[in-house]
Amino acid sequence: MVISASRNDADSTSERALTVLLVSSDPEVMESMRIALSGPGFLCVGEAWPGIDAARRAASTQPDVVVLHVEEPVVPALKTVQAIAEACPAGLEVVSSLTDIDTVRRVMNAGAHDFLTIPLTDDALQDAVIRAARTAERRRHNVSDDDRSPAATAAGTVISVVGPRGGVGKTVIAANLAIEITRLTGTAVAIADLDLHFGEVALTLDVLAQTGLQDWLREHAGRPSAPLARHLTDHHSGLRVLAAPLDSSPDFEVTATDVADLVSDLSGTHEYVILDTPASLTQATAAAIDLAPLTLIVTSPDLPALRATRFLVETLRSWDIPDERLRLVLNHPTEVLKVTPEDVLNAVGLPVAWQMPFDQNALRALASGVPVSDFRPNSGLPQELRDIARFVAGVSAPRPARKRLLGVF
Repeated sequence: MVISASRNDADSTSERALTVLLVSSDPEVMESMRIALSGPGFLCVGEAWPGIDAARRAASTQPDVVVLHVEEPVVPALKTVQAIAEACPAGLEVVSSLTDIDTVRRVMNAGAHDFLTIPLTDDALQDAVIRAARTAERRRHNVSDDDRSPAATAAGTVISVVGPRGGVGKTVIAANLAIEITRLTGTAVAIADLDLHFGEVALTLDVLAQTGLQDWLREHAGRPSAPLARHLTDHHSGLRVLAAPLDSSPDFEVTATDVADLVSDLSGTHEYVILDTPASLTQATAAAIDLAPLTLIVTSPDLPALRATRFLVETLRSWDIPDERLRLVLNHPTEVLKVTPEDVLNAVGLPVAWQMPFDQNALRALASGVPVSDFRPNSGLPQELRDIARFVAGVSAPRPARKRLLGVF
């Protein structure tokens, strides 16, 4: 194939336009990329969200180049880079506002052909796309089709939500965060309640589940390949729920293997999977943390909770879980205790990423059996949860005025 170029290049010959797949969770960046690559020599064959959607569209369209917008969190972005590289032999051009050397190194090691820092001009992006296509074409001569992995290896982003002890509000945050991610992204999202004996996700979301985790475990024991789909319950937001039983059997427990199989199934069909773990450090909790690129540790400002959180953080570090995969969420379930983020950092050894304000509406929503994001969508707790959802999905906060993000950032 002869690579096409939109720039005047005396050394290039144009047989056809370069086909390009655009990948971003930020609509303004997506629009800027679309405009920059709308001229002669380029043909946009699709637009996709990072994750499963990007890998599947790359596999189906087989573009010459994939332009991927990467922001924090980096770990899910790396999974997207790897999934696209496995899905097709396209040139992979990454654009990002991140500038640290470690991020660039990790993105390139994951399979990207080039890394550009925004802001950048339309011409710079066009030139980079041409370079990525040429690099990929050279590498294709040395890699056969049999050496490439199938696109089925793509998986959605997994987020574990853990608590050092009961009563810190972990399930309320996990359930309502799942709803916010569903509404923000418009993609397939699932939440799994891994607390077989005291799980309350279904109750928090006011979902009447006819089947769930225990039924799947029973079926899974006899047939390990049994799919999870028929054990999920739909929430009106579009979220899908794997519920814990109201009355669990003592004959069942969730093992690390069960969690691995559950995550493999759900992440293969959902862009985001939220795991609400048991309050204690069980085998299921440990497996969920190990399998998730992002773990939210929810704690409250009382001394017993902070002590338990410190023990949990130190335990995870002893397991070689890096701090970059952990985010501390300080939940204020009452107005009584006043603790600063600095106090928590000194007590726990991990900085506070988000503070959940005391929200009277959250208590009223729970008492009414209604998700807080439905009861008072603009109260304090839902707004903070939307901030976490934007971080997870890599979506920027809304801006009052729209602007070209490639040329002006």
